[in-house]
Amino acid sequence: MLENLSEAGKKRLFIACFVALMATSFAFMLRIMILGDLQKEFGLTETQRGEIFGVGIWPFAVSIILFSLVIDRIGYGTAVLFGFLAHCAFAVLTIFATGYWTLYVGSLLGGLAAGAIEAAINPIVATMKSREKTKWLNILHAGWPAGMVCAGLLSMLLGPSVGWQVKVGLIFLPVVIYGGLMTICRFPVSER
Repeated sequence: MLENLSEAGKKRLFIACFVALMATSFAFMLRIMILGDLQKEFGLTETQRGEIFGVGIWPFAVSIILFSLVIDRIGYGTAVLFGFLAHCAFAVLTIFATGYWTLYVGSLLGGLAAGAIEAAINPIVATMKSREKTKWLNILHAGWPAGMVCAGLLSMLLGPSVGWQVKVGLIFLPVVIYGGLMTICRFPVSER
């Protein structure tokens, strides 16, 4: 299962998984931080604001379940690639939004990205660290609050004078890092 992975390769893959999870929570926090700006700029009702927020959450659950059911057939790389592309599409659609539907579809893709990433990184780490799964899965999931804190701090440091589009663009920091790392990583064969 792990014969194709060197220790350096395992470390790089773990870091890529950690940053991918950071990107997921980074996107959630950024959406929370800019919802008021989006409402003001696009004249959204409270209902529309709630729908845009909500559509970034329920697809997370749906996609983590669906990808978990097929991950062994499609491979970790396919799920990670989908997550990467969906994260990029979320950012681009949001930055260049023309109204409610663009924001809605962007948030939907952000939620799908989150589920795809979660469905891939958990078994990747569990397979790589099969003798210490609990320890390494706990370390991996520290990426969730780390991403939220980073996004929140960066957004606050930029302040209200910086446009929300620039703040959304911050998502490309962790997305490009995990995407770049994943392209040079080898994935383990599933334990199953």
